[in-house]
Amino acid sequence: MKMLIIIFSTLAAACSGITFSTNLGPYAENRVKGTVVKEYSPAQIAKYDAVMLGFVEASYCQERIDQPKPNKRGLVKDLKVRTHSLGGNGVVVEACSKVASGMCNQYMECRGVAYSVPQRQSKP
Repeated sequence: MKMLIIIFSTLAAACSGITFSTNLGPYAENRVKGTVVKEYSPAQIAKYDAVMLGFVEASYCQERIDQPKPNKRGLVKDLKVRTHSLGGNGVVVEACSKVASGMCNQYMECRGVAYSVPQRQSKP
């Protein structure tokens, strides 16, 4: 039994300095940012004393047929990440549209407004 405790203690001490490094950092960080920021409609945001932080934009160009097509869901997620980078926790998506582009098979862009939204509504 004493031998088992010594072996376990030695292994624990030997592994204490081990660190793990992955390439999931930016991906996981953006996933968290995207879930922290909530999407509001203009009518919903009007019920809060929200502070406008600025405009946010996201776009995607499908250059080759074998690449994924642009979609609103992915671009709104990008708007949320950009809103979080401005210190916000709410975004109002103003417009998403496909636009003609000579360099892209398909091109889509979304625009919105980033807000810092209090937790409670101030207006009914």
